Amino acid sequence: MTSVESLMCNSCGAPLQVPTNANFIRCNHCQTQLQITRGDNATFTESIEQLNQTTEALRDQVSRLTQQQQIADLDRQWEFQREEFMVTGKNGHRRLPTEGGALVGGVVGVIFGLIWTIVTCGITSQIPFPIARIFPLFGIAIIAGGIYSAIQASTKATEYRAAYAQYLEQRKKLLNQNSSEEPTGKTMPEFLTNPHCQ
Repeated sequence: MTSVESLMCNSCGAPLQVPTNANFIRCNHCQTQLQITRGDNATFTESIEQLNQTTEALRDQVSRLTQQQQIADLDRQWEFQREEFMVTGKNGHRRLPTEGGALVGGVVGVIFGLIWTIVTCGITSQIPFPIARIFPLFGIAIIAGGIYSAIQASTKATEYRAAYAQYLEQRKKLLNQNSSEEPTGKTMPEFLTNPHCQ
């Protein structure tokens, strides 16, 4: 004969007579499905529905925490990557590269080089020493340097734009893994939302 033990329904508190070898039971009073939990010092019932809800809530919480951590890691990674694209101006002011800035810098260099070449050609043409004719060549070098610098700065600006777009795409994918809404407290910092924020 199977022995029984006296327990109480975790849902309605009704007394239950439960076989000692049973792991699950239905309460005859409230019809709640119960799980029998046996410990070293106590035996009690737990609602299976509540257990499932608790498990699901914990799973969602872990998923949200994982998602938030991944986004935070991505934001930090982009912050470091963004610093690599920064350029330093003449006064030590750091800024992000732009195609417009590259074009302006190149035009200024070319204009200065042209002025230098024209002025030095006019001056050295009146000097009888052949070595003086080397000075206009500096203007040509300035022009070439301005063009080269403009190309380099423009390339860097294009690479920055591509890297920023890739970062935004990765962040969007992380946000869409579990929810279409941004996790609480994980809004994007201003320096990340504004690509030209200093």
